[in-house]
Amino acid sequence: MNGKQTPPRSAAASFAPRRKRLAAHFREHKWTYFLSALSLAAMWGIWAAAYFAVGNDYVVASFSDTVRALGVLLGEGSFWRAFGFTLLRTLAGWLLAFAFAVLFAAASAASKKFRIFFAPFISVFRTLPTMAIALMLMIWSDPRVAPVIVSFLMLFPVTYAQLMAAYGGIDGKLFEMARVYGVSRKDVLWRIAVPGMLPAVFSQAGANLSLSLKVTVSAEVLVSTLHSLGSMMQNASMNVQIARMFALTLLALLVGGLFAFALGFLKRITRRWQGGEGA
Repeated sequence: MNGKQTPPRSAAASFAPRRKRLAAHFREHKWTYFLSALSLAAMWGIWAAAYFAVGNDYVVASFSDTVRALGVLLGEGSFWRAFGFTLLRTLAGWLLAFAFAVLFAAASAASKKFRIFFAPFISVFRTLPTMAIALMLMIWSDPRVAPVIVSFLMLFPVTYAQLMAAYGGIDGKLFEMARVYGVSRKDVLWRIAVPGMLPAVFSQAGANLSLSLKVTVSAEVLVSTLHSLGSMMQNASMNVQIARMFALTLLALLVGGLFAFALGFLKRITRRWQGGEGA
């Protein structure tokens, strides 16, 4: 000990490594950001062109009218109530689909006979018409629950297929090594198969949640679910409130994009899990 104390690092010095990483990340992905911004500008341009080409506010709302209608919506308590219920239904359908897909994919990974037996069920789930399901559920269930069931039936086969595709991509040498060393079937399933399958689903979590939102809102419109974004869209359409309907649609798009962005961290986690570049 020489009695000298190391001076504390300044705030600027402590954030310097982080700034360098952010700068490096931006340089690496600058074309991604540029092209994404260009894509958004192109979509806005198509919207503006459609508005001026049609020239009828009762058919295509302008961007400025849509933004004003969105501001009015955000100030309404009924909107936040409807948004909250729709968000809960979206999350419920997504989580149920994920849980059941993991369960059945694990069973399919453990037993080839079960995988063959269950394949026709997945084919049926994939080909079920969404509108027909929603209309039948209007009779069989509560309109508040029907959108959750429709979302589940849409997402379950998609998530199951993602898991099974990931299972097919696991290195067969791992299973052979486990067999040679006498690893139990249970350990093979939960220590090799499932960890090998989950990263594929985690990397698609944002896209799947966005799909769940889209399906949920569509089902809410079809079954006339009270206190929902779907019912608000339906009412706006019936009352010819085109700017309000566009605002609700734009909001659903923004929330779906936010889901995809917010869950993007799962991609980084799966890269670390698999020892990729995110490690």
